[in-house]
Amino acid sequence: MRRNTLAILAACAAVTICGQAQAQQPAAAPAAVPDQMPFDVPYGNSITADRAADVVKAIVAEATKSPRNWKLAISVVDTHGDLVYFYKMDNTQHGSVTISQNKARTSARLRRPTQIFNNAMQNPAGAVIITLDSPPPTASPGGIPLVEGGKIIGAVGCSGATGDQDAVACKAGVDTVK
Repeated sequence: MRRNTLAILAACAAVTICGQAQAQQPAAAPAAVPDQMPFDVPYGNSITADRAADVVKAIVAEATKSPRNWKLAISVVDTHGDLVYFYKMDNTQHGSVTISQNKARTSARLRRPTQIFNNAMQNPAGAVIITLDSPPPTASPGGIPLVEGGKIIGAVGCSGATGDQDAVACKAGVDTVK
């Protein structure tokens, strides 16, 4: 209840701030509406636990390349965003467990890398992103869909290092799926 109230208050504040800022600027020309829907990648059959284990092995190999010592929590989810496989490297910070799952879930359910939400949050209008899903999307690099044969079979989420390091490690796992 309190979390929802805080989310609603944050969204109202963002709308108020954006509305005031826009009222002070001349109206811009309307943006062209694309004919094609972005991120319209169909879902396929969900990734299996054995395939997910192979994805995780590639991520661990990338995270431990010398001189790297990235300690990651790694989550692989199915097309619905439900956990299929989870691995936590030794000495990974505790908070990264949930964050990796949220990154993977966001990426699978919304069919795009979490980096896109991170980019959108960099401007005031991006604050409305917290209203998109329940739980809200995770707007941090390191969540990437797994696409095989043009269809999403799941997603992977990494957390524990910097967002950019998380994304690099995740990409190594994504590259094992074709």
